[in-house]
Amino acid sequence: MPDTLVILAFEASADQATAAVIMSGGRRAMHHHQARHGHAAVITGLAEAALQDCGLEARAITHVAAGCGPGSFTGIRVALSAAKGFQLACDAQPVGLSCLLVAAANWRNAHDANWRNAHDANWRNVHDEDGLLVASADTRRGSYFCQAFGPDNAPIGAILDIDPQAVAAGETDLPDAWHGARIIGPGAAPLAAVCGGRLVANDDAAPVDAMQIAQLASMMIADEVALPPLQPLYVAPAFLGPPRG
Repeated sequence: MPDTLVILAFEASADQATAAVIMSGGRRAMHHHQARHGHAAVITGLAEAALQDCGLEARAITHVAAGCGPGSFTGIRVALSAAKGFQLACDAQPVGLSCLLVAAANWRNAHDANWRNAHDANWRNVHDEDGLLVASADTRRGSYFCQAFGPDNAPIGAILDIDPQAVAAGETDLPDAWHGARIIGPGAAPLAAVCGGRLVANDDAAPVDAMQIAQLASMMIADEVALPPLQPLYVAPAFLGPPRG
C-alpha cells in the first residue's frame, strides 16, 4: 500500500449512511447516521468529520470509494453523488463496489480462515469447491437481492431478486448451484427457512458500511486489482411511492 494512501468511502444503500477514512499506517475513522431516510442531508458532514478525526484535509484524499448497490435507489444515488463530488474535487481515483461483494468479503475476512489464508497468497486465485457464500440485501419490497460468491470472492451468476413467499409457494426456485451454500445478510433466515435445507443461514453478518468498503478497496489497491468505476448497480427499477401532500 503506498505511503500516501488515503481512502474516503461512502455507503448509504440501506438504513444508515456512513463515511469512513483509511490512511496508510492504519489510522482510520468512521461516522454514521442511523435513519431510513435523509442520507443526502448528512453524508457530506459525515465525510468531513471522518477526515477531521484523521487530521486530514480533503486535498489529501487519493481514492474515493462507494457502495454502488444493490439497495435503496435514492441511497445509492446519495453515496455515489457524494463520492463523485469528492473524487472530482480532489482528483482522486474512483472505486465503485457492489455491496453484496463487500458483505461477502467482510464476512469471510471475519469468519473464514481459509479466505484469510487465501488473501495472504493471492485472494483472486484460490480454488476451493466447498466455499460457496450467498450474500443478501433487503429490497424493502418483501424480497432480497442475492448473489453467490466463490471461495476466491469472485461472483458466481447474476444478482437475483428473490421473494421468500414465492419460493415457499413453489413459484420460483433457487439456483441448483446454491445447494449447501451459506447465506448471510438480512435474507439469510427468511430464505433458509423456505428452501428445504438447501441453504445454511448465518445471520451474524454486520450491515455493510463505509469502513468495510474502504477496507476492501485498500486490499484491491494493494493487490493492484483493476478498480471498478463509480457506477450505480440497479437490479430493479426504482419504486416511487405516492406523492407527498
